[in-house]
Amino acid sequence: MLKKVSFQNYRCLKELTLSLGPLTVVVGANATGKSTVLQGLQFPGGLEPTDAWRHESGLSIRIAFEFDGQPNFTKISDARGRNSFEGNRSGRSSQLLHLDLNALRQQNQVAEQQSLAQDGSNLTNVFATLSRRKQEDMVREFCALVPMFSDVNHKPTEDGFHTLVFQDRWSGAAFGPHEVSDGTMLVLAYLLAQHQELQVDLLAIEEPERGLHPYLLGEIVGLFRKMARGEVGTKPIQIVLATHSAELLDHLEPEEVRFLSRNQQDGSVGIETISEEEPNWQQAFREHEGSLGNLWLAGGHGGVPSS
Repeated sequence: MLKKVSFQNYRCLKELTLSLGPLTVVVGANATGKSTVLQGLQFPGGLEPTDAWRHESGLSIRIAFEFDGQPNFTKISDARGRNSFEGNRSGRSSQLLHLDLNALRQQNQVAEQQSLAQDGSNLTNVFATLSRRKQEDMVREFCALVPMFSDVNHKPTEDGFHTLVFQDRWSGAAFGPHEVSDGTMLVLAYLLAQHQELQVDLLAIEEPERGLHPYLLGEIVGLFRKMARGEVGTKPIQIVLATHSAELLDHLEPEEVRFLSRNQQDGSVGIETISEEEPNWQQAFREHEGSLGNLWLAGGHGGVPSS
């Protein structure tokens, strides 16, 4: 597991260290560096001169990864923009998803594809590429989470394209991607990320709440915890989410949350965590009726912009 990542002169992350657990959520207002954190977590990946703090020339950029029980490594871009690596970077992989509901629903031209595109536009192809056994395992997990359906499959449409079909549990009728809910499509995509043929060690997801009814947020968070624990899929996958949804926060444990904010003096990003043993935290949590989301919206904890 990735325990810690330290950023130096990487975009708006002038000097930042982020600790990570099996499930970690970075939260902040717009332009507080959430997307930058997720992009910086991608390894191995290279660095560009434009990634330098304030686009200043002559700066070196460093992103250091510290793993639990494995060799660490660091990505470096020197003052001339030349990339290098320190340590062993083999055998580790990560993936960034920022799913688009329209992209998830589109039909695919038939092709073998082993990993999801960032927007999920190749969902049907990745599902069809799975072995039959993996498809069966994934569909069983999907139907347990979305019990309105009894099966998921793919069928040809026209001119070498195919699409997903969902079988209704009661009538047996088949529904296409445009006839099922947003939550159905997102749950299927997140499960597929756990089963895809090119499996990753760390999955970073931007705005997982987008397009979801608030009721489904708890189900999605529960799914991510199961993925991180290895209770679904082929192995545990470390999950890092980025959000500015107060509703999503209400389904999280305090130790899973990292608050981001911008320094008013130089614009650099800072990070704060919650210590449940602090008396001030306990009092503030009670005053906001045990709602982490309400506490964040009220600016009652570091990293949250006040009004």
